Amino acid sequence: MRRKAPIKNDLLDKPGAYVYADESGNSGRDIFSEQSPIYYQGAIFSVGKIDEIVAPVIQQYCEKYNLERLHGYDLGEAKVNEVCVELLKALNGIPWKFHYTTIEKRYIAPTKFVDTVFDCYDNPAVHPLWYTTELFRHTLCILIDDMMEGGLDKDFWHFYLADDVDGLIEICKILVERAPHIFDKRACEVVSDGLAYAIENPDIFILISAKGKSAYKKQTPNIVAFSSLLTATHRFCKEFGVSVSELIHDQSDEFKGTMREYHRMFFGVDYEDDEFGGIPKFKEVEYELGSFKLESSKNSYGLQVADLFLWLVQRKVNDESLQLTKAIILDNSDDYAISRKMSLAIIQARHYQVMQQEITPEQMQAGKELNQKIVANQIRKMEK
Repeated sequence: MRRKAPIKNDLLDKPGAYVYADESGNSGRDIFSEQSPIYYQGAIFSVGKIDEIVAPVIQQYCEKYNLERLHGYDLGEAKVNEVCVELLKALNGIPWKFHYTTIEKRYIAPTKFVDTVFDCYDNPAVHPLWYTTELFRHTLCILIDDMMEGGLDKDFWHFYLADDVDGLIEICKILVERAPHIFDKRACEVVSDGLAYAIENPDIFILISAKGKSAYKKQTPNIVAFSSLLTATHRFCKEFGVSVSELIHDQSDEFKGTMREYHRMFFGVDYEDDEFGGIPKFKEVEYELGSFKLESSKNSYGLQVADLFLWLVQRKVNDESLQLTKAIILDNSDDYAISRKMSLAIIQARHYQVMQQEITPEQMQAGKELNQKIVANQIRKMEK
């Protein structure tokens, strides 16, 4: 049983945070659907419960349009805009924020390959710098994505979900033949050495996808997005100095068990990002974690607000009124994205950050000495 997080005295009398989360583009195992290439998740965070605040608006429009509940798909753009304008007015005056996650589902395959093969803690041929820092890890993701042309990403995903080690080794053999085409010499060495070690040491493939009927769910965009939701909840609590009262997610028959497991195991721990995109610092949170519920949006006005905001935010709109409403929501939102485009942006930003740093001769020497120790440690592990 997870130890209950201690509560700070100054949080005891404050209203807690409420989280209402919805999703769109459910994929499960299928991450290569051309009809639904992007997975979306959206959540309303508020200090205090919003159901009573937004109930009059939702009830009014349910009656007006003869609906059991409000859903963006049923209403269409004009009606969604009409409702969202009134909801924003109702929320005015209380602390709230909208968080949304977008995941390019097919890009899960190359990123998961990097986690499987190039994890420096399992593969000593990979220098830790190339896995533990954002700049180089995302570089590996882009390189592998480029090399997985011709359907190799789909083959990998099939073998990965099946825990087919022989199949994964065949993928590595194909990629190691393509590696010499990598333009950057050092990147070519890292990819080639990492793949070669994996081929010769298949025991590094510690896979979990097929261990149990539902184990694969932990690798899907749905659970990746749910993890980002937990992190965003901590950010909101820090910003407003509150504990969590309730985290409510639209019910999901396929993923409810995995979501409950992740909430129980990981929600009590938060992290602080490293300044240069290195290993974050993890620590247990110091406030109440509240309860986790899976509910139908029919029974939650807050979930219906999340649905409408998410439906609007994920659409490209041309109408000026819709653009204004969307802009108001986005002005009070934060986002999390996994995509090839995002990896390229992270690489560019981190490269610029590194190039702007002034390094003293003493720091340069210390870095060289540390690298010598790391390389020596790698060699010892590979010789075992």
